[in-house]
Amino acid sequence: MSIAILTFLGFAAATTAALAVALSIRDIRAAAAVGVDRRIGLDRLSGWDLAKGLELPVPQTGINRLFAELVEQSGVATNAATALAIVAGTGVVGLAAPLLLLENIPLAAAGLLLGTLTPLAYLAIKRWRRRKLIAQQLPEAMEILADGVRSGRSFEQAMELVARDAPAPLSQEFADSASQLRLGQSPVAVLERMVCRLPLAEFKILAITILVHRQTGGNLALLVERLAAATRDRQEFRGHVRAMTAGSKISAIGLFVGTFAAVGLLAWMEPAYLGDFLASPMGPPLLAVAIVLDLVGFVWVWRIAKVDY
Repeated sequence: MSIAILTFLGFAAATTAALAVALSIRDIRAAAAVGVDRRIGLDRLSGWDLAKGLELPVPQTGINRLFAELVEQSGVATNAATALAIVAGTGVVGLAAPLLLLENIPLAAAGLLLGTLTPLAYLAIKRWRRRKLIAQQLPEAMEILADGVRSGRSFEQAMELVARDAPAPLSQEFADSASQLRLGQSPVAVLERMVCRLPLAEFKILAITILVHRQTGGNLALLVERLAAATRDRQEFRGHVRAMTAGSKISAIGLFVGTFAAVGLLAWMEPAYLGDFLASPMGPPLLAVAIVLDLVGFVWVWRIAKVDY
């Protein structure tokens, strides 16, 4: 490979990595300075994510919307533009490193794929853990909200009570929403933004309950208490199902991982045997069919063991 191409790839990798680091530092330092815009909802109303320093319109459709939702719901201190720069930077670095060091094109392709997927996997895991933690905290927050309404506080004051007494990260969401209500935002807009940031079925039901109560009246404290009890029962049922299906899931994981471990062990102990198998005309097709069937069986068992309630 020519020196010019290697030099260009090295420069591109260094530039994108430096850009990603610089944007991350900018977001972290600017979070406190522009936090007021997020609390009063100016970033949502204007279509510009001023709270996180994004200077492009917030995407509304397609992959851009999904990526922006992934970044926002993961709770990281960066915006969609910075996260996209990080994904691009790690992808270019993963592509350039094997080419610069080994001049190996297959490894470069694998490095590009690994470098691109690693930040996305990190964001997905962060979002999954955050949603799981918030789902565990939601019944307690509902009970605090119901107690606040029953004691004569307004909805805004009850939100502030949840923000003060509930654990993080749910308390931060209620604190931002209470600030928006205090500064004049309508409850409908505030709850819609919370539903976007907290895509949980239980919280959607809570938001609908509050909005219906504001239109028709009724005992909001009693409704929220019953919803908290139902949410807690639902979580207990999910925990019971996870405990009952843990053995099946572990067996599926063991079979899935054990297959690849057995192939790797065979390649290490008897490389000639595996080489003859792959060199035969039927070897690669049979290996591909085995991998596909292994994946299908793993997904099948996992879906059977999953019960939604």
